[in-house]
Amino acid sequence: MGRFDDYIADLLLNADIQRLARRGAHHFSINRLEHSLAAAKLSYVVARFINADARVCARAGMLHDWFFENRDEHQNRAGANIHHYKISAANARGIGESEAVIRAIETHMWLYVRGKPRSKEAWIIWMADNVVWLTDGAWSFARYCKKKARHFIYGHSTHQHEPYAF
Repeated sequence: MGRFDDYIADLLLNADIQRLARRGAHHFSINRLEHSLAAAKLSYVVARFINADARVCARAGMLHDWFFENRDEHQNRAGANIHHYKISAANARGIGESEAVIRAIETHMWLYVRGKPRSKEAWIIWMADNVVWLTDGAWSFARYCKKKARHFIYGHSTHQHEPYAF
């Protein structure tokens, strides 16, 4: 069984994939490359735990959001995001990924599109994508609440005379 880094090393050398880091926040506070890396790592760990194909999970997790919004093609951001699985799958197909990786990418948005995940690996990608999204959202909400609490307690100057560190 291979190591996570070995499974995705070639993907991290791809200049187009590296462009995902320059796109700003993907969901809440992390960029699309960070989101993809987290989904890939979580997918890999779960796959090893339940004896699924860890290579397929690592690669599909890394590639599941490999797209760039094209607002000319989709009328709004939501439309681009809902249909991004098609672009991500086409990009993965273009670099010779296996059908198992492509199918996992195609079904990671199954609640919005036709076709439920049919393999353990595809279900893992769907789960990991959502866990990473929810975790990023929870941390962002916690930071927002902390900022609001400081403002409520201390007023506008959040760093003067604070008796506690939140």
